Amino acid sequence: MHMTDNSAERRLLRVTDRARESNDKRLSRKVEAYLKGEPMNSSSAASRPCDGEERRQFNRLAITSEVLVRRIGGFNFQVPLKDVSTAGCRVEMLEPCELEDSVIARFPQLEPLGSRVCWTQGTTTGLQFQTSIHPAVLDMLLTRLSESELAPA
Repeated sequence: MHMTDNSAERRLLRVTDRARESNDKRLSRKVEAYLKGEPMNSSSAASRPCDGEERRQFNRLAITSEVLVRRIGGFNFQVPLKDVSTAGCRVEMLEPCELEDSVIARFPQLEPLGSRVCWTQGTTTGLQFQTSIHPAVLDMLLTRLSESELAPA
C-alpha cells in the first residue's frame, strides 16, 4: 500500500497526539499522587519521607555497619550505616546536615559514591546516590559489610 505524503503526515500527527495524551495522563497521575502524598512509580531514587509515609521506589535493607562519609569541603568520618538500597542509604551523622548538601560515601572496596542529602531528622540523614548501585554489586557489598562485622577487631 502506497501512502501519499499528505496521508503519512496525518498518520504521524495522529500517532504523535496519542503518545502525547498518554504521557500527559501518566504525568497528571504522578502529580496527583505527589500532591496526595501517595507512592509514585517514577525513576527517581530515594524520596523525602512525608508525614511518615513511604514513597521510595527501591526497598532499603536494614544493616548495622559503618560507612566512611565526607561532606564536600570537610573531613572523613566513619558513621553508623542504618540501611542501604541501590539508590541511597540512611546514616547517623555526627552533626546535622542541610538538605541538598553534597556528600561522598565510601563503602569497602567500592569507588566513592557522590551523594546528596535528601532528608534529615536531627543527625539521622538520608543520602541519595548520584549513580545507583547495581543490585549484584549491592549484594556483594552487603556480604562484605556483614563479614566485616563478624571479623575480630
